[in-house]
Amino acid sequence: MQIEGKYSFEYYRNLVDDKVSCHDSLWFVGGSQWNAGQSAKLAKMVSAIANSGGGELIFGIAQKRSRADSFEPVKGFDKGKEWIFHEIQSQIDNPIADLSVNICPMSESDGKIIHIHIPANNNAPHLFSDSKFYRWKKGKCIVMNESEIRTAYLKISTCDLEFLGVTNINGIPTLSGGKFSSMSFYPKFMIRNAGNIVEREYKVEIAFPSALFEETNQPLKSAFVRHEGIYSVFGQRGNYPIFQQEISTIIEAKITVTAENVSTFLNEYLNIYLYFSNGLKKHSIRLADTLTYNGKRLTKEDFGKGMGVISI
Repeated sequence: MQIEGKYSFEYYRNLVDDKVSCHDSLWFVGGSQWNAGQSAKLAKMVSAIANSGGGELIFGIAQKRSRADSFEPVKGFDKGKEWIFHEIQSQIDNPIADLSVNICPMSESDGKIIHIHIPANNNAPHLFSDSKFYRWKKGKCIVMNESEIRTAYLKISTCDLEFLGVTNINGIPTLSGGKFSSMSFYPKFMIRNAGNIVEREYKVEIAFPSALFEETNQPLKSAFVRHEGIYSVFGQRGNYPIFQQEISTIIEAKITVTAENVSTFLNEYLNIYLYFSNGLKKHSIRLADTLTYNGKRLTKEDFGKGMGVISI
């Protein structure tokens, strides 16, 4: 509900002194004597900015040629942040998520600056109390047409798969003569649907150096897709839907490290590809930093020479 305290009077004075330019996500509006109609005017502007990607509205600084020019504070306003916050939200259907308000008293008068921050991800679109949708263009509230409203609703109906991380990262060693003859890792990869709709069509691929692949591992071998240089790529399609905010373990690998391939393990990466209905994402993690033994990175010295294979 409240903007952090970094927005002091000095902050606003610097905006005026530096003649900061307005732009799509920052706008200055001169204040006046507060009256009953001001809250509706302010709420309408906020709803339009929220429907246009968010931004900051500073009420109490006049602009000239689209730059902060002088203080023109709101006078006669004796309410608090919570009051203006709820007054704005009460006039907008579908409340604006994470709306923030700062009220700064002027040091030389009884006027105030009202600073409202509207985040980009705010549950748009928002219907104003007059049953119209507005967008913000060049400091004005413009009524949205049917096509713009439809597009705004489509934007919130999207899937967004994200890679959360790797679990089961501790290695299982085979020892010989006080050294590792092999180290086996069985990492599992977690994803989450961070979008607003159920995702049914998705695929996850992982790629790691072919030298670390143990071909006797039949589950992973059956998921082989292709070679990319020194890397082998394995893929798995989602066989069940992932609901909003649901976390899923999509694939389990096995990587084998030995004295013969430990240099590859220490220097190469594990790549994760997420294919879903709204796009493609790639993540790369260094193998040696992620897959460890009892929390410690492996080294060449941990392995006996020519003693076998290490699996991850």
